[in-house]
Amino acid sequence: MRSSSRLAHAPIFFSFFTWGFGTGAQNLGRPLFAFAVTGNVFLVGVMLAANALPRAFTGPITGFLTERFGRKPLVLTAPIVRGATNIGQFFADDYVTFLVLELIGQVGVAMWATSSNVLLSDVTQTASRGRVLALRHMATRLGFVAGPAVGGAFAAAFGLESVFLLNGVSKAVIVVVVLVMVKETRPQEEVGGARRSRGGLSLAPFRDRTFAAVAAATAVFAMGTAGIMQTLVPVHAAGPLGLDALAIGSLISLTSLVTTLWAFPNGVIADRYGRKWSLAPGLLAMGAAAAALGASETYGALLIAVALIGVGEAMGLGTTQTYAMDLAGAEERGLYMGLSTLAQSVGAVAGPALLAGLYHYLFPQTAFFTMGALLLAATVLLAAFARETGGRGRG
Repeated sequence: MRSSSRLAHAPIFFSFFTWGFGTGAQNLGRPLFAFAVTGNVFLVGVMLAANALPRAFTGPITGFLTERFGRKPLVLTAPIVRGATNIGQFFADDYVTFLVLELIGQVGVAMWATSSNVLLSDVTQTASRGRVLALRHMATRLGFVAGPAVGGAFAAAFGLESVFLLNGVSKAVIVVVVLVMVKETRPQEEVGGARRSRGGLSLAPFRDRTFAAVAAATAVFAMGTAGIMQTLVPVHAAGPLGLDALAIGSLISLTSLVTTLWAFPNGVIADRYGRKWSLAPGLLAMGAAAAALGASETYGALLIAVALIGVGEAMGLGTTQTYAMDLAGAEERGLYMGLSTLAQSVGAVAGPALLAGLYHYLFPQTAFFTMGALLLAATVLLAAFARETGGRGRG
């Protein structure tokens, strides 16, 4: 991507950073709030699983709407919805109220994930897409580095509810940036109102064996990120290890720091050697993290796990989205990215509920080893059934 192009898209990359900053703080505050008001790890998992339900249907609908009305209206609406619910959560003092607001807010999260990826699909080419998506995730993860640490400091100084206000303010900043500085990227002939032959809601892409395999890998990867990092690690650190909010926030920031440092090298790997060379090792890194947590309840094991999760997230998240963009035709970007969000949401529903249930009602080791086995199975499925769409092995 040329320097002038990078400069032209600087506002949206700044928006990715700001979104990551607020979301990183939210990822710290959400499980700690649920655990504080219920004392039940399973209910923490229920909240994380329920959060993904609105994303499951909002993602495909958002993809459809980006084709009908353009990318910018959806990119703009997303932080408005999420920020409004964050303000409400600042005043919430019970589990049910917080959960309802979180479910509404996840509509905005899905709108952002889908519409911003469609926007990037418009302005990228297959040969460099891995690196561009790496820059997107570097920007987001830089926010994730700062967000949990600042959120932990806010929680220690002003109370846990201040974390949600911090996220709300970050979304207000995004609204201003998108409104003033981000341009519409939908191809010009579509803006003119031409009706598209394949722009509606459809499950047809799942007939493609590669897309089906990538969607399955995306779902399992989301199970790992939502189930391990966002659900179990905070309560595992607070429970058996007795860490406070500031220390847990620093651990989450460490994960994001590793992700940030590895994101661009991973983009180079995906573009030069192929998407499988990125995604498959990412799944295995997540599986190794789960095994490390299952094998030991020490602080050292936790450090190893969060570092491996950082590597896995750098290699997995960007590449699943890059893979979906590669498979989408020019007339189907919204559809493919919407269905990719759907697959991610399915995993984000299943992961927290399954792992938190196993952790709470059976043994912590059962939860971690089960997740490791699923990640290994997804790696084998991807290697066996997905064709390569980038790098030296492309088509």
